[in-house]
Amino acid sequence: MAQGFKYVYNDYGKDPTRITEFLMTDGEAGSAGEAVKLVAGRWTKAGATDPIAAFLTTNVVAGTDKEAEVILAREGDWYEAPYSGTAAAGFIPGAAGIALASDGLSANSATVTGGSLAVLAINENKKTARFKVKNRQLS
Repeated sequence: MAQGFKYVYNDYGKDPTRITEFLMTDGEAGSAGEAVKLVAGRWTKAGATDPIAAFLTTNVVAGTDKEAEVILAREGDWYEAPYSGTAAAGFIPGAAGIALASDGLSANSATVTGGSLAVLAINENKKTARFKVKNRQLS
């Protein structure tokens, strides 16, 4: 479906922080660009209003002890991602409560309170936006 969250740049010029030492939760698949959180030492899909820890860099097939690489969601990191849903009036640049969509690969433009994302710019033609993760699990 969607491209998922793609790292764009960091305000402080830092390279992305990649983490490879944790496995995906057994029986759970994931897609590149999908928001994840760390639970019991394993990556799992982040819910709509969960603090986001990272984004998968590659697809992960469901199975047992599957390796996963992520880019840590840090202060100063900008991501580009699609948005879905009927945009609420509050889905504007500067909004800081946007929720994840159920696919974990896009933002839900209809939910503008309680979420982990803040919006800098919106491209209505492409249905994408530039986001910062404001509610982070690990930073």
